[in-house]
Amino acid sequence: MCRVLVASASIAVGLTPAPTHAQDSASRTNQPEEGRTATIILHDGQVITGTLVEESDEAVTLTINGIRTTIETRKIRESYIQPPIEERYKATRASIDDDDAESLIQLAKWLMDKGRYDLALIELDGVLEHEPFNDAARSLRVIAEQNIKLQENRLEPREPEEDEPEREARADDTPNFPLLTADDVNLIRVWEINEKNPPLITIPRETMEAVIEKYAGHPRIPDSAVDRAAILAWEPAEQLRLLFALQAREFYDEVQVHEDPAAIKIFRDQVHKTWLRNACATSRCHGGTEAGRLQLARSTSNTPEVYYTNMYILEHYRTDEGFPLLDFQNPSDSLLLQMCLPRRETDTPHPSVRGWRPVFRSADDRNYRRAAEWIDALWTPRPDYEIDYDPPSAMEPADREVDGSR
Repeated sequence: MCRVLVASASIAVGLTPAPTHAQDSASRTNQPEEGRTATIILHDGQVITGTLVEESDEAVTLTINGIRTTIETRKIRESYIQPPIEERYKATRASIDDDDAESLIQLAKWLMDKGRYDLALIELDGVLEHEPFNDAARSLRVIAEQNIKLQENRLEPREPEEDEPEREARADDTPNFPLLTADDVNLIRVWEINEKNPPLITIPRETMEAVIEKYAGHPRIPDSAVDRAAILAWEPAEQLRLLFALQAREFYDEVQVHEDPAAIKIFRDQVHKTWLRNACATSRCHGGTEAGRLQLARSTSNTPEVYYTNMYILEHYRTDEGFPLLDFQNPSDSLLLQMCLPRRETDTPHPSVRGWRPVFRSADDRNYRRAAEWIDALWTPRPDYEIDYDPPSAMEPADREVDGSR
């Protein structure tokens, strides 16, 4: 039995029944508008959904995952054809008041689910005009804008430059400090996703279609067109689990992660913002000209490019003896934390330098425990992000086991 695939939406939208066999012969063959969805229910109970290509008294033809599929009318118990997106949108919008933010946000979500980010943007702008601080509308607007740009980039591919510009190097207080790019940040977010608690993500339909095509024949990719089409209707988190299972790493950079995974949130809020930026990444310490090999980005802002760069440096730095700062087997024993303790509290104290002060009172300090929690929450075994980043000074990276599970 094939996977049941039924068209769905987050708002109530009516379906237009398919023409009956009693209709005039002049209209028995109907060429539908592009993108209209048809749901077919067979006599055996099987439900099939695809994009309508052609409908006649003899058969209905759909495209399912790009494959043209013809179903004989004698096998069909019921058929439903959805009106064009614009018609359904207008009908629904007419029933919603301009100041009904909750309903308008639901309408925007439905439009985004259908790929109409342009229409969703109009509604979200309307909500924000009435409620400038509506967090849900602001977050969705960012996603809609990003997907519009993604669609535009796919339509107008950029010609490669003869001389690609160098990596952008910027930080509020250290303008020459090289930072990870937004693409680097997104890729790290993909690798650090906890599948049990995934952040907000989107995966373009074109990406999943390419995955299905490339990995055809893999046990995780079904043979039938109907079951393959079902994958395209999965929630993004479920699609990502499939990418991880396939180890389809060449597609990871096409996954858009719109917020920090759980482990990175801990680092951002409980480590970087709380003490690392104020105690370690300062002009008097590892953010200044006398920092030595361990140099951190010094910035008054807490932008992703800054804190992801500092997190990347902390993981990849090695001491003169070749030891890492982070201990993923015993997070509380990490050198990064031990060296922030008073010298009497640790066997591996911070080197003696003028002006140094301990960050934590003891290993029972709340910030110490939260930092250990961050290290423990990171994905293990540690992945190789395959990011091309040149740190401001040598970090003497040691050979590490490359993650084989993703």
